[in-house]
Amino acid sequence: MKKTVLAGVGVGGVAFALSDLVNTEMSPVEETVSRFVNTGAGWLVTVGLLAMALAGAALTVAAARAGAGRAGTWLLGLWSAGVLVAAIFPADPPGQWDDPSVSETVHGLSAWVAFLAFMIAAVLLTRGLPRDALLTGVTVAVVAGMILFVVTLVDVMIARSLPPVVGVTERVAMAANLLWMALAAVRLPRRRR
Repeated sequence: MKKTVLAGVGVGGVAFALSDLVNTEMSPVEETVSRFVNTGAGWLVTVGLLAMALAGAALTVAAARAGAGRAGTWLLGLWSAGVLVAAIFPADPPGQWDDPSVSETVHGLSAWVAFLAFMIAAVLLTRGLPRDALLTGVTVAVVAGMILFVVTLVDVMIARSLPPVVGVTERVAMAANLLWMALAAVRLPRRRR
């Protein structure tokens, strides 16, 4: 399972980075990753989301086999399912916050659930593993990234009082999540405790 997690994390990270590089018609600073699905190479976003969902599912299985905490393991599975649904239902093009399509609504709700579930899972599972300063630091980055993303996303949807940096904050949150999955896959014990 560790190789599957690492492969999914790697493919996801590369797909998202390539999407930002080749899709120059949108700003990775101002637009979320999922909006890039509406560009010429939007398929890279779908590939990245599917790879991230696969990595999360493999990590869920590995956590269950290792006897990790039940709540954290279930939340990790919810993350995987939410990312998969977000991959299946694409986001709308930028600027349609006020009149979302059904696909956008499903995408957005599943992404919110997934991000929240992941943050809580990371905290719970990190607490259940042997002390590891690096994993603890990345868990703090997961929580901080999620808080920043929520603040900037709510601002761009409602207040529009901050500079439009929701793309950056989402990418920070996603990078922290991917790094946490890779580290957790390496740190999880192989057998049930």
